[in-house]
Order: sequence, then structure tokens, then C-alpha cells
Amino acid sequence: MLVIRSCRAAVSGVLVTLVAGGCATRRPPVQMTEMPVSRTIVWRVEEGDALRVKIYREPDLSGETAVNVGGTAYLAGIGRINVEGLSLDSLQTDLAARYGRFLVDPAVDVTVQRDIVVYGQVRAPGVYLVDPGMTVLGLLSKAGGASGQGRDPILTLVKADGQQYRLPREARLATMNISRSDAVFVQEASVFARNQQSLGALTLAVTLATSILGLLLILAR
Repeated sequence: MLVIRSCRAAVSGVLVTLVAGGCATRRPPVQMTEMPVSRTIVWRVEEGDALRVKIYREPDLSGETAVNVGGTAYLAGIGRINVEGLSLDSLQTDLAARYGRFLVDPAVDVTVQRDIVVYGQVRAPGVYLVDPGMTVLGLLSKAGGASGQGRDPILTLVKADGQQYRLPREARLATMNISRSDAVFVQEASVFARNQQSLGALTLAVTLATSILGLLLILAR
């Protein structure tokens, strides 16, 4: 009986040591760099973007136009001009000056729309036209939402050069450096993936405890 009690005490001690040790040595997964977010719109006009120009009280001069190869766009009443690389504020100021040559105090509003690829664990992967005011969650919703079981999918921006950044869910798209050549990858953060290391330590503890219990039974005979 003394041997059995000693073995039981050893089993308890080993379990406590292994589980505690597993938790103590557990390393969090490598943290992906979070995408920098600006307080203002950082998008600059790119080839392939769609521009929506509105001139108040001038419906004939308002409308949508595409940025063609070479970075030019055709504007009603002005003609074709180079717009690539301009911020929305700079483009708006430039157009106000151009229309001001034949309009009195024109009120010009410009919005850029951009195609963004969404793929991975989403219900409707594809290319979606978005505007600067849309959030990351809004883009996910536009793609039909996540297709996995997890409530908190990980959204990663994959840059054309291979760099990857974790996207903050509530941030507006235009406050981050997202180009048409980039893509958003959606992946489920499963319970198993989040706790894989802990489960491994616990499995090791249970396996060793089972072996010791087996030895205990042999000694008890």
C-alpha cells in the first residue's frame, strides 16, 4: 500500500509539473505586423481606379470616369488630364481650379473607387469595387462573410511584393496603403489552432500519467 500511495503521489506531482510547465513554456504564435492606419485618407489615384466627380448645380459636368493606362482620366468640360499619384484632396483642388476657369466658385467633390481581391474562407471570393469610406468588415460582408465556423476570422493584406499585414477590422480601407495589386486573404482562427500548443502539452501529460498508472497497477499485483 505504501508503494501504491507513493506512486499515486508521483503521478499527481508529474501531472502538476507537466501542465504547469506546458503553460509556462507556451509561446504565443508569431504576431503578424498590423497594418498601419492613418487618421486621414492615404489613397492616391492609381491606374484602373474609378473616379466619381460631382460638381454641385452642374449635373452635365458630373459623372464617373476610369483612370486609363498611363494614369489619365477624361473629365467632362475639361478633357483628358493626368491624375495618377494624386491624393483625393490634391485632385479635388486641381479640378476646382480647372472648372473655376469657366464656372463661378465651383463646388467639386471627388471620390475614388478601387477593385480589391478577396479570397480564402469567404462565401463569395472575387474582385470587389470599394470606396474609401468602406471598412475592412464592410469588405468582408461584401464578399458574403467568412465561410468558416469561427467568429473572428483573420484578415490579412497580401501585398504585391509578398509582405503580409493583419488588417484591423474597424479601419476604413482608404486610411491604409492598399493598392489594386494587393489582395485580402480571409482565414478562420480555429479553436484548435489557437490552443494547439496547450493541447500538445496536455496530451504529453496524460500519456505519461497513463504509463505511470499502468506501472502502479503492475506493482499493486
